[in-house]
Amino acid sequence: MNGSERKNKWQRTKSPEAMILQPRDQEIITKVYEFGFLSRDQIQKLFNLSCTSRANIRLRKLFDHGYLARRFLPAILGSSMAIYFLGPEGAGLVSEKIGVDPSEIQRRQKSLEQRKDLFFDHDLLVNEVRIAFYQALANPNGLRLDRWLTPIDCLEEYSCCNAQSGKEIKTVFRPDGYFRYFHNDRLFGCFVEVDRSTMNNSRFQSKVKMYLGYAMSGLYQRKYGLKFFRVLVVTKNKERLFNLKASVERFTDKIFWFTTWQNLQPGKVFGPIWQRPGKDGTFTLLEP
Repeated sequence: MNGSERKNKWQRTKSPEAMILQPRDQEIITKVYEFGFLSRDQIQKLFNLSCTSRANIRLRKLFDHGYLARRFLPAILGSSMAIYFLGPEGAGLVSEKIGVDPSEIQRRQKSLEQRKDLFFDHDLLVNEVRIAFYQALANPNGLRLDRWLTPIDCLEEYSCCNAQSGKEIKTVFRPDGYFRYFHNDRLFGCFVEVDRSTMNNSRFQSKVKMYLGYAMSGLYQRKYGLKFFRVLVVTKNKERLFNLKASVERFTDKIFWFTTWQNLQPGKVFGPIWQRPGKDGTFTLLEP
């Protein structure tokens, strides 16, 4: 192998050195599939990999051997960031390890490959929310993750009747994610919404109506097996939080819970960092 091959970040090395796939490698490959994609920093957080250079070397090997694929996001300043996807050699491993049908793996990967670069900044933030909860659940204290679904898994199209016109309208329901967790023996279900402050109040209120309509449709209980859900909104700062909270209060004082990125830390995510429309103070995600 020559130096130019080793340094080409865009292409796999033609004849990579042999590697022995370690248990942690298999876990990384599986997590990349479960999340859809991950940045190197996010992989380091999930697996407590403190040494960046060693992480880069291992990820490069997994890329060269086809277990991972990668894509570089354009950057205005500095170096472009690599995000890692499941590679062609990783599909069989994932199918065997977690029992997913190969056709389902192919469907998900095709959807991700077609995703435009401009959406990945938002999607990476959704990953950060998920990682914060995963890290919190590593020290459970009566907590246990039941499942986490990506936006692709949550996507749902259905028809409903417009109350004013009486006409049937088609609705697309696509949250940023969904997860369920047990606290002792009680099961909670939560949708996730990541707000980057790029959405005006009118568009956000459309999302509020989307969730309220979904709650009234009965589809949630049919698909997820629970009667009630929460919508966890993570936003930029307190000012934005208060603005969104006031927007929601025009429609409901239920289901929506708000916090900021500053508060979204592994040791705090289930604690009293959440605000609710129409209510003063803060709340924990352990409350019924």
